[in-house]
Amino acid sequence: MNEKELSLFRLILSTDIGSIRFFRLLDTFGDAESILKAEKKHLISVDGIGSVLSESILNAKTSRKAERELEVAEKNNISIMLYNSKNYPKSLKELPAKPLVLYIKGTILDKDFDSISIVGSRKISNYGKTVTSEFASYFAKKEITIVSGLARGVDTLAHITALENKSRTIAVLGNGLLVNYPPENKKLQELISQNGAVISEFPLNQLPDKGTFPRRNRIIAGFSRATLLTEAGIGSGATITARFCAEYGKDVFAIPGSIYSKVSKGTNDLIQNGAYMALSPENMSDQLDWILKKEIKTQRNISGLEKLDLAILNLIESESEGLPSDVIAEKLSVNISEIATPLLRLEITGLIKNTPGQTYIRKY
Repeated sequence: MNEKELSLFRLILSTDIGSIRFFRLLDTFGDAESILKAEKKHLISVDGIGSVLSESILNAKTSRKAERELEVAEKNNISIMLYNSKNYPKSLKELPAKPLVLYIKGTILDKDFDSISIVGSRKISNYGKTVTSEFASYFAKKEITIVSGLARGVDTLAHITALENKSRTIAVLGNGLLVNYPPENKKLQELISQNGAVISEFPLNQLPDKGTFPRRNRIIAGFSRATLLTEAGIGSGATITARFCAEYGKDVFAIPGSIYSKVSKGTNDLIQNGAYMALSPENMSDQLDWILKKEIKTQRNISGLEKLDLAILNLIESESEGLPSDVIAEKLSVNISEIATPLLRLEITGLIKNTPGQTYIRKY
């Protein structure tokens, strides 16, 4: 970070400053350097800046908290992205209360914003496990990034299902990235960072509390293009995510459940109040224009293929685990040398992918 960015970071790390008060200060003083140099009486004159926060801001000027945070982040391969960075996610930049800073372990790709968040109850029923796995698997196989909050229950299962289907997944935490919560998801958190990203707006060692999770939920809602609730009780964190989605103009889907189940009362209530009813993954997918456009684009890529190319593609499609080249040749009753060029052509057009062991899988 340069000095200007470091001043911003120092200010952001001031005790729970929040985006509203942060931008009030910027509107008043012009830049972070001027805020850090301001006298206490001038800071207090800004609406919402009391004595305690003004003292925190004054201390930030001489504190090495920001420098230490940067050092620890670098040591743990964590990147720190300020809200005004050119790489800051556009979908979050447009939020009314956008995160001022994002801590990221892993990588965020452009295609991750064509994502679906799957959230729900921590106390998941067998029905919830079934539908969560079914929907997450369906979208993961379409190479749509799955976003969730790494909580117990639905969130954990959504992440695991995405990883099992070799798809990308993003976990948004309600604590710092160096805190493993829940503790049993420590290994899962690391796997997600290797196959997507783990992100948070909280300092690296901040513990979770009842106030951090709603803030986490607004990021989940803002990051994704649509959100699915598979199971949720009335007033649960998942329904808070749904509320944020509605505020941001995002599509909200809910899976109906038994009227006698506590963990379906929230989803049933959402449907009653205007959420889309998700009766199957295909049903949900059909209601999302951006997925349909993606599939149409894929179909156009197929239209110009030669007869042998299509035969190979159809064969690979029929096997969820993929097929090695010698098996493809055997099934098509052709010499293995005859399929080398078609396989290369299908790879170049982005329709198949060659995985370790020379096994070819369908790339969507």
